[in-house]
Amino acid sequence: YKYESCLRTLHRQTNGCSVFFYNQLKMESDSRPSKILLLSLLRAGHMVPLFEVARLFAVRGEHVTFITTPANATMLQETVDKDVAAGRHVALHIIPFPSKEVGLPEGIENLVHGKDLDTAAKLHMGTYLLQQQIEQFLDECPPDCIISDVHHPWTTDAAARLRIPRLVFHGTSAFARCLEEAVRRPDSPHLMAKSDYEPFVIPSLPDPITMMRSQLPGFILKPDRYTQLVEQWVDAELRSYGTVVNNFYELGPAYTDLYKKLMGHNVFNLGPVGLIQQNSGEKAQRAHKAVIGEEECLAFLNSKTPSSVLYICFGSACIFPDNQLMEIACGLEASGHNFMWVVFGKDDEKEGEKEKWLPKGEGMIIKGWAPQLLILDHPSVGGFLTHCGWNSVIEGVTAGLPMITWPLYAEHFFNEKLVTQVMGIGVGVGKKNWSQWVWDFPENEVVGRLTIEDAVRRVMDAGDPAAKMVREKARALGKKAREAVEEGGSSYQNLTVLIQELKDREKRG
Repeated sequence: YKYESCLRTLHRQTNGCSVFFYNQLKMESDSRPSKILLLSLLRAGHMVPLFEVARLFAVRGEHVTFITTPANATMLQETVDKDVAAGRHVALHIIPFPSKEVGLPEGIENLVHGKDLDTAAKLHMGTYLLQQQIEQFLDECPPDCIISDVHHPWTTDAAARLRIPRLVFHGTSAFARCLEEAVRRPDSPHLMAKSDYEPFVIPSLPDPITMMRSQLPGFILKPDRYTQLVEQWVDAELRSYGTVVNNFYELGPAYTDLYKKLMGHNVFNLGPVGLIQQNSGEKAQRAHKAVIGEEECLAFLNSKTPSSVLYICFGSACIFPDNQLMEIACGLEASGHNFMWVVFGKDDEKEGEKEKWLPKGEGMIIKGWAPQLLILDHPSVGGFLTHCGWNSVIEGVTAGLPMITWPLYAEHFFNEKLVTQVMGIGVGVGKKNWSQWVWDFPENEVVGRLTIEDAVRRVMDAGDPAAKMVREKARALGKKAREAVEEGGSSYQNLTVLIQELKDREKRG
């Protein structure tokens, strides 16, 4: 749609007489919905927030197409159907996953199933093999814009070929990206540290962030194939139109500004995107079907007093050994606080085995997917023990909850520093070692029951002045998170600006 060219030609041909007709066409060009294509990494933690970004555009009247595979589509279809029934233009474009080519059973299409190295490698290979099919679809049905996960660097060149903008979606925050880029520099102080556990301050940041070398991702400490991939992602992002993040400006504003300078383009905080889930039913069945019903979950929470329950979840990929589960259980018992604990990897456990680590007291164990948004938003929940995955952090912040931080892998240790050192809305359990794989936990770093009890008390004890201060900060930040997505809020305005920029580009051709 080369609107400007067509309009100028029309204006010349009519010698300026049809000004009204000209203006009408120009108004139509401004109001034409943009066609936005979104492409996620096939992992729940990336797919769900990017799909919610797609829905944000659809609410504003834009036409969105979300590319996915058959098994992943089943997690999204019900929401798509509801959006379409509400008059929104949301569509799934389903591409067959090459299960046979990579040696995987039918239906294993999401990286959440990569519980071992072999399966994870096959899932990644299958994801890369999708590129040709996706490029063919782009050529046949060119959109006005591509928003793609950082793990798809090839979309920068594909967008350039189509002369459309590509925006990078990060499954983390600008804060974590700033820290990662800082420690990737050749003069990073971790290179001069005398030991893995000597604290150092990361330079060139708005705040004095302290870390240890042992907390840094392995690909930074020892360059490998993954390091090369990261460099490809960064290069592709530098050549992209902009970056989209599930965050709001008030959560680390200086780091959004810094990341804009590092990338040389705009960074659009559009979150918290989870707030698009309006009712308890949507929150309970957010992409993944929970193993516990909404009624059962609410019955437990409704029976507790306000802010008395600690919610515990380490993410779907974490499977702790029994000795660590035992320490957590004993720490919870000693704290005396109510809890709701999500545990993965214990689905087939026999009753006798469960009794070895199951804590006594007023608690509920959920073995598998839990309706996390529904739980965090409940008034009886007063704290969140988290692995510091970004989705969990932003959801905890949105709920206005103080956090106990227990980082494990990926960029978790960076996220922890935002919670504890910058925003002051949480306390750590003292984790020191980054893990290469989610099942690769050092046996010498089992967090003890006394440490866990102390951390729980520092967040949950009503009479502790320090705990009260942390809770007040968390509550105030949660209010800012909700205000950000309301009309006139920072994220709402960011989306307005982005949509207008895209339309302006379309008019220019």
